[in-house]
Amino acid sequence: MLRFPCLLVFLLSGIQLIAQTGPDVTFGPVSDEDRALREAPGDPTAEAYVLFDRLSLDFEFNDTDGPSLTERHHRRVKLLKPSSFDRANITLEYNREYAEISEVEAFIHLPTGGTLPVPSDQIRLEKLNGTREAFKFTFPQVSEGAILEYRYLERRKNILIPSPYYFQEDIPVRWAQYDAMIPPYYRYVSLSAPRLDVNETKLTARAWGPRFNVSPYNGGEQKIDHWDILWAMRDLPSFRDQPYSNNVSDYLPSVRLQLQAVQYPGRPEQSIFGDWKETVKELQDRLDFGRYYRNKVNYSTLWKDAAPSITGQGSEREIIEAAYAFINQHISWNGDYGMLASRTPDQVYQSRTGTSADLNIALLSLLNEAGVEAHPLLVSLRNTGAPIEQYPLLHQFNHLIVYTEVDGQSLLLDAGSADRPAGLPRERALNHRGWVAEKGNPRWISLEVPPSRQITMLDVNVAESGLAEVVIKSRMQDYFAFNGRSALKQRESDAEAPLVPDLLKVMPEARVTSFAEEVVDDAPLNQFTYTLQATAPVGQPVDQLLYLQPILLPLVDGELADVEARNFPIDFPYPWQQRYIANLRLPAGYALEEAPDALRLRAADGSMTATYRVEEVAPGHVSVVYSVILDRTLYASSEYPALREMFRRITELQTSPLVFKKVP
Repeated sequence: MLRFPCLLVFLLSGIQLIAQTGPDVTFGPVSDEDRALREAPGDPTAEAYVLFDRLSLDFEFNDTDGPSLTERHHRRVKLLKPSSFDRANITLEYNREYAEISEVEAFIHLPTGGTLPVPSDQIRLEKLNGTREAFKFTFPQVSEGAILEYRYLERRKNILIPSPYYFQEDIPVRWAQYDAMIPPYYRYVSLSAPRLDVNETKLTARAWGPRFNVSPYNGGEQKIDHWDILWAMRDLPSFRDQPYSNNVSDYLPSVRLQLQAVQYPGRPEQSIFGDWKETVKELQDRLDFGRYYRNKVNYSTLWKDAAPSITGQGSEREIIEAAYAFINQHISWNGDYGMLASRTPDQVYQSRTGTSADLNIALLSLLNEAGVEAHPLLVSLRNTGAPIEQYPLLHQFNHLIVYTEVDGQSLLLDAGSADRPAGLPRERALNHRGWVAEKGNPRWISLEVPPSRQITMLDVNVAESGLAEVVIKSRMQDYFAFNGRSALKQRESDAEAPLVPDLLKVMPEARVTSFAEEVVDDAPLNQFTYTLQATAPVGQPVDQLLYLQPILLPLVDGELADVEARNFPIDFPYPWQQRYIANLRLPAGYALEEAPDALRLRAADGSMTATYRVEEVAPGHVSVVYSVILDRTLYASSEYPALREMFRRITELQTSPLVFKKVP
């Protein structure tokens, strides 16, 4: 689904008034009807209900700092079930470099009557990572039927990007409101255009600075017409998350503004947007971006230590692999993402830890010095919004990786784990599109990685009781290999070892007896071979029949076929191919009586195929071969009906038993 930004003036065109009656909500008093409410209208299963939510945008000006934003938030939520009680723990986070929060007030309105304030000494200011801080508090005497209410003021030093506002939430909303008073000097672009229940706009004269010696702005108190806006939506259902969704917030009704231009009276218009070429030039001239990896004074120590392992390599691919390995072996990722470096590559190297931008800019410095052409690649992480290509909006990026080419093919590098090979960015970075910040040639590219592959072979020796000794050997490649190796290293219990959660989901009574990585000499990092042994009740004897479940490790998530309609696209992070081969050995005297027919399924565009075949190889020996290939990662919600039928048939096969009969 493509999103087309539109000018805010579109929403204001003609100053068209659509008069609507909104609730008159004052902070503090609540009605007896709201106290008595016990379920959300139309949704008796909802754990909570937003009675009122409002964000009010305004502007301030002083001669020293210029214009700034103020955003007043007022929220009122009804708790309906015990599962909602965690909503009484409030965190209001901000970055003190750019904003501040003040005037925090909170009340809890009890269902039986009475109102309790949250004492001011219980509203705590805590320092978080870097320059981030948060006010935190918890409402007292939380119970079913209680109403939580709080408000606060956030001031932002920069008017470039007001806070986004989302009308719809994961619980039903009775009334959501965004209002604003915008001076006429500032023209904003709206990055969304929701269908509003209330769209009121008018011109309202208000006193405001700065003062200009240009008629009609000179003289005493300066009053100018502001855009006076009220946008609201009512009676919104909760949005339901669905499996394999990404960037869900892009599909919710919202207000997202970006300053496009400023024009004060008597002065020329100042465009805030340049273009991508201007933007990349500014980035490359920044100390914490281009100059860190292009100026050797910032990485001389790092290069001195890394050079012996890099310069002796033969091919360009080997040089890249060596530089990538050096960064991963000597600098650990601290868990933070970023697009700008926090320190020089030398400082990051000496501290042995850094953000994702720190590690990848350090990698860029090594590649640059080794003569490999490589460039920063900026991305928006999955579930933080699809990138907008029309406007040079740097704030949409929150991660930096490295783009290079080998033999004419793109290679994406994302340092941060010694177990993740070159060419495999973090899964969170695979958000379809990214921007190459090459000076003089900035460009958008598709983020493409090779298909990950997995072949899983099972030897299943079944007793007459249905209990089986199972030996599983899986050969994994690329993301399957990385995830498997990571699960093996990071497990806190045997139940978290590779393949075990999938096996236990199908066979909860299975008992794992052993598992281990099969070490193969000189195996590349992108491969992982793993063996698992278990006992599992795969069969159920009934009279002379034995019903047996052959698919112990499903290849497709059954949830993909569970919903009637998709609200969001189906979004896989990477393409994949999986093959499952099970050799079933039955007790003496049993023969195959019934099995699903051989099947081959294919999506209309050929992007997804599935095959299934059962073969009786010899008396007491049956082979099941099952494979799924996914070549495409993004499907529009409108394509779901056809895909759902395919998913349904695949999941039916995954749960279909084989029937064996004991013969005399």
